[in-house]
Parts: sequence; structure tokens; C-alpha cells
Amino acid sequence: MSPQAIVVLIVLVDLLGFSIVMPLLPRFASQYGFNAIQIGLLLAAYPLLQLVAGPILGRLSDRYGRRPILILSQAGTAISFIILGLSHNYTVMLLARMLDGASGGNILVAQAYMADVTKPEHRARGMGLIGAAFGVGFVLGPLTGGILLSPSIPIAESWRSSVPFLAAAGFSTIAWLLVLFKLPESAPIGSDPRKRARVITFEGLVRTIRKPKIAALVAVSALVVTAFSALEGTFSLFLKDRMGWNASKAAYMFAYLGFLTALVQGGLIRPLVKRFGERSLVIFGLATVAAGFASIALAPNPAALYAAVAIVALGQGLASPSVQGLISRLTADDEQGSIFGVITSASTLARMINYVFANFLLDRRGASAPFFEASLLAIAGLCVAVATVVPRRSGAARSAPTSSAVASADFDASTRS
Repeated sequence: MSPQAIVVLIVLVDLLGFSIVMPLLPRFASQYGFNAIQIGLLLAAYPLLQLVAGPILGRLSDRYGRRPILILSQAGTAISFIILGLSHNYTVMLLARMLDGASGGNILVAQAYMADVTKPEHRARGMGLIGAAFGVGFVLGPLTGGILLSPSIPIAESWRSSVPFLAAAGFSTIAWLLVLFKLPESAPIGSDPRKRARVITFEGLVRTIRKPKIAALVAVSALVVTAFSALEGTFSLFLKDRMGWNASKAAYMFAYLGFLTALVQGGLIRPLVKRFGERSLVIFGLATVAAGFASIALAPNPAALYAAVAIVALGQGLASPSVQGLISRLTADDEQGSIFGVITSASTLARMINYVFANFLLDRRGASAPFFEASLLAIAGLCVAVATVVPRRSGAARSAPTSSAVASADFDASTRS
């Protein structure tokens, strides 16, 4: 098996574990008696620690190699899931989430590894394979979680809430073993900035601020991520309070959302960009996202909810990669890393804040409140986009959104949460 294939398999297995846990964590945290702020902080701990640790892990991998950093970070992720599965103590679970966040640079390092072992002319394809692994992981993970929680699975009730976390730990352990026994060192060249993980730099921040159109698009990207984080952080609780669904059915809904988003990003985005251009797709996508979130908030029954989720998936699948494509088109080749570092950091900060705020809204204003907030955020992004995006068709461009751009947009280039 080639190093590229091993890296893709590692990312897929790792994402399977993560996406089993993420949709279920707010639900189980609520069952353990944690309040809204505690649940929000439990979710926010991961991006906060990743924001700090990601650049450090990226630079350590430049200096000491990708393999040792992947071994350490993958082990940290597996241990964190074991702790989450075995403890219902809030402080212990918060520390586990912080450990997972501190280990969360593993996807960034995997992307850097792919750049190391792939020829420049084939690099987009290699990153596209990682993006495809993201999409598959975010479908199969929630699906697996739903199956594990199904009442038809003979599991003692006292252990039922622990099983998804322990299964996630198992997947992370498999990924760790693949790194340990199958992945050779890629011997990166530390001086090549194109091979470094996308992390925030002062230079990148200054360059972004000096270019109003790029700064506006970064703001649009952050607003899209902030809106979607309301769903990430509260949807499982919404399904419980509004629809009366158990954790298994909630996990299946996340799988449905992941499948539709992957379908749009993997099959529709390229021909639509060629025909309509990124600007049109950004505008249409944001308007669709806003309508979809409002529809979720107002959904009176499961049929309406499925339709509303499909609208969100369509809008998100079109808007996020199109924003990324526009930013890349407006950015010089030697500035791509620094600009995308700013995007990653801005989006991570926005997601971290809204995990707490959305749960606060749900607790104080009801299950629909976070989705009305998400709709307003999407409308704000739409207003910024209409006022600032280049008023012409972008067409097929040198950086038309690939699946790797999609992964960066929806997942903050690795944030996994």
C-alpha cells in the first residue's frame, strides 16, 4: 500500500471515530446533568486547544518529521475518547476534550504528509483524496453511532452511552497502529512554506487586513462556519426536545446531513461553478442556508425537518467551497498558506464562541432559538457577500473548489469539530 493510500485510510478511520462522538456529545452531556454553559464549554474546549496546539504541532512536524507527531497526536485522541466513555464527571470530561484538542493537529500533519509524498502536479488530487475521506467519515461515523445505540443491539443500559465513545477510541487506536507500523517517515523539507500546515501568522493577518475583498470573504467564511456551529452544538438536543427522538435516530439524521452535503460538494459543485461561477453560488448558497436554518426552527414534523435539513446541506455544500475558491482566486500563490491560516483561525474562534452561545440560547429561549440565530448569521454573511464579492462570473478558475477546499471550509482544515 502506498504512503498516500495509508494517509487517506488513517484520516478516514480517525474521522469515523470523531464523527461517532460529535453528534452525541451534547445529548449525553445533557443526560449527565450538565447545564447549557457547561455543554457549550465542553464543545468549545476542543477548538480552543486546537487553536493553540495546531501551529505548534505543525512546526514540530516540520522540524522532527510527520510520523512522530502523528503517533503522539493519534494516541492523545484515542485516550481522550476512552476517558469520555468511562467518566461522567464534568471536570474529567472537559480535560479529555482539551486533550483531544491538543492532539487535534493530526489532520493538519496528515495534510502536510500528503504534500511531502505527492508531486506538485498531483498535489491537488492527493488533497482531494483527503477531502473525500472527510466526506465518507462524516457519513459513516454518525451512521455507526446510530447503529451502536439502536435498542436492537444487546448492550446493558448502564453501558449504552459509553459504547459510542469506546468505539471511537477503537477507531483512533486503529489509526494509531497504522501510523506506528505502516507509515514511513516522509522526510519533510522544513524550509518549504508550501508544505507547512495552514496556521495563523502575523504576516498572514496583516495581508488579509490590507485587502478589503479578501478580508470581507474571510468574514463571510467565518459567518458560515459560525452559523453551522449552532447546528453542530445543539441539533441533537433539538431533535430530542422538538421531535422526541432518541440518540440513535439523532445520529442517523447527522448521517443524512453528511451524505447530502458530500453529494453536493462531491458531485454538483464543479459543474455548477463552471456554469454559474463562484460569486453566484456564494450568494445562492448563503440565501439557501438562511432559509434552511429558519425552516429547521419552524419544522412542525419529521417530514418538514428532513426537507429543511436538505436545504441546509445544499446551501452549505455550495457556499463554503465557493467562498474558498474566490479567496484562492484573489490570493497570490505565495500568500495562500498565510491567508488560509487566517481563515482557519477566524473560523475556529467563531465556532468556539458559538458553541457556548447557541447552547445558552437553547436553554433560555427554546430549541428553535439557535437555528433562528444561525439563519440571521447566514443573512449577515449574505449581506457582506452582496456588498463586497467581485461582481462578475468567476467561471472555472485555477483554484476552483476541490474536495480539499471543501474540507478546509467545512472543517476548518482539520478542526474535526
